Amino acid sequence: MEDILVLILQVLFEFILEVFSYVPFDWPWGDESRTEPESIVGRCTLWFIAGCLLAGASLLVFRHTLIAVPALRVANLALAPVASAYLSQFLASRRASDRQINPRNHFWQAFWFTLGLVLIRFIYASRA
Repeated sequence: MEDILVLILQVLFEFILEVFSYVPFDWPWGDESRTEPESIVGRCTLWFIAGCLLAGASLLVFRHTLIAVPALRVANLALAPVASAYLSQFLASRRASDRQINPRNHFWQAFWFTLGLVLIRFIYASRA
């Protein structure tokens, strides 16, 4: 029973860290009166690269993954980018009432950033 509880806590901890990794970057920093562009392909590419770089830096500090079960690592790879994207879209839609914010842009930027982060950690992090 204790092993199952430890496994659940480890999965939740790593999943939550990855889902919330984009939130500090998603905070409103720019000019509030400026509208967001419709095409964000270049931005999404840069966010994917930034996520990969952050994952590489995290591997220098924390080489091991908390999730040791392969099936849960695959589930984390599939679910963390989607959860992060929906969280970012939710936060953007809450802020969109008084600013020129497009929640769809925030969804895709968060998705690609978190996918880069999770993908690099999935490939290169060693299981403890």
